[in-house]
Amino acid sequence: MFLILINWIYIFISSLSFGFLLKRLFKIDNHNFTIHHILGLFSITLFSWSYAFFFPLDIVFYAIMNCINIAGMLYFKREFKMQLNQCKISWLSFSRTYKFGLIFIFIIALAMSSVTPSIFDNESYYIKTIKWLNEYGFVKGLGNLHIFFAQTSSWHILQATFSFPFLETNFNDLNGYFLVIFSFFCFQQLHHFKTTKKIHQLYIGSVLIGLPFMIFFINAPSPDLPVFLISQLVFYLFIKHFKHIDYSNFILIFLLTVFLCVIKITTCILILLPIILFVKHYKTLKRNLVKPMVFSFFVLGLFLMKNVVLTGYLLYPLQILDVLNVDWKVPTELIQLFKVGTYNAAFDYQDLNSLSTYQLFIAWITSFKFNGIINIIFVVLLVSFPFLWYLKSKEKSVFILYLIGVLNFVLAWIFSPQYRFFFFYMLFFSMQICVWFFRKEKIIMLFTYVSLLLSLVPFLTELKLSNYTTIKKTNTKTSLLKPKNIVQPNVNSSMSLAFEQHTENKFHYNSPTKESYFWTVGDIPLPAVNVKQIAFIKEHYKIVPSLRTGSFEDGFKSVGSE
Repeated sequence: MFLILINWIYIFISSLSFGFLLKRLFKIDNHNFTIHHILGLFSITLFSWSYAFFFPLDIVFYAIMNCINIAGMLYFKREFKMQLNQCKISWLSFSRTYKFGLIFIFIIALAMSSVTPSIFDNESYYIKTIKWLNEYGFVKGLGNLHIFFAQTSSWHILQATFSFPFLETNFNDLNGYFLVIFSFFCFQQLHHFKTTKKIHQLYIGSVLIGLPFMIFFINAPSPDLPVFLISQLVFYLFIKHFKHIDYSNFILIFLLTVFLCVIKITTCILILLPIILFVKHYKTLKRNLVKPMVFSFFVLGLFLMKNVVLTGYLLYPLQILDVLNVDWKVPTELIQLFKVGTYNAAFDYQDLNSLSTYQLFIAWITSFKFNGIINIIFVVLLVSFPFLWYLKSKEKSVFILYLIGVLNFVLAWIFSPQYRFFFFYMLFFSMQICVWFFRKEKIIMLFTYVSLLLSLVPFLTELKLSNYTTIKKTNTKTSLLKPKNIVQPNVNSSMSLAFEQHTENKFHYNSPTKESYFWTVGDIPLPAVNVKQIAFIKEHYKIVPSLRTGSFEDGFKSVGSE
């Protein structure tokens, strides 16, 4: 916990320093502490992303980052002091209830970040995606080695920026830090609600009621947590500024939406929000289009380049605009395997070929335990929300968000209706309904404190997550906090560090031992991929991974098996 706290201080200084860049570039007149740090994290992401095309995010990169941080602290000295002072003023204005709640979240986030992650995706590709970035940067055709590596969310790029790979302890704690700074914003808005009585402030403050669920996403760099939280911030700002908006607030919503899209491309439907605001307030915003458009093309360029380098496709996993002919292009068979597996994951990996749409829906809402419960709750919310909106709200901006939520679910149903692809809307629906019926801050705080107590469950008992999710073939379970974790965090992987060396078509790679699950890799040395996966793809698709040249830096390609 102590070492993680030191890393959080480093992240704090870095995001504070980099936050001034986007604010200066777009002349954003918003001095909110949390928003500043989110913009700072976005700036760091773009810098690291650009750098990783040419160099690894190694000790040299960290030296450059520190130089930029120091330069930023000196150049923005006055703004630094103002930000810290405003944070202090907000803290002092909080009631004891708020202070205790924030300290509680700070401690459990710190503690949860110190134990071994229990998320399945952490073992399959989070750890290795970050490791490849730290040791080599973006590698051509990495998706040929393991199709999951082709995803590389910008959130993993950001975590690679703060993992300190050259130290004995590799940090994996970005999500914990992000939860803390977002919690500060929630309590801040609850405090303002006491005087303004504006319902959208009560809504954003109520988001912490979802903490018992979100706690499981803290100790791994899961892109889902920032999506859950930043989306609520975007919804809050959309509601707040729907009727009246200036350029500064418009560009803020635009930047946060773009950040969401590059964290998880499944949120791309939310780009409709700044478009709607622009159309509605065209006369006010039409004179300031150049910078947002140039920035959009820049970020889109980074996104397309990343896809091309990792897979050979511009819009991976979509194969439209397949205009490139590079030797590292991921075979269609592997992309189809990824698509089918991702879709079937929402249905307990059942055979879906003979099912009608109705049968698919029934299979979906009766999915394995936790997944099925979440799906049923979401359907109930989706159906009941417009009626409750008509009775309790009738606010146009909220209904627009509902309609976009319906579109988001339709897209999720087409590609993969896993709950994590629409949970951020489930959170929005739930919290809106909550504040419609309970419009008092004290009641919301009561619910929040109950949630804080429930968030202690992972610290009191080990939970075998395979009993509650669709991934039943794994033995992933939560880890308990140990005395040694007070100083040093636990390892980043729940898998054994033991590995075996294998050779396929003159390509030497490392694989976890036999008890490992098909897609999992863990934290073994690079290049790493599960031998079971290699054998399966070789048997069914006659494809094996191979080096493009004799060096890892030059990347991978797929070749026919002999």
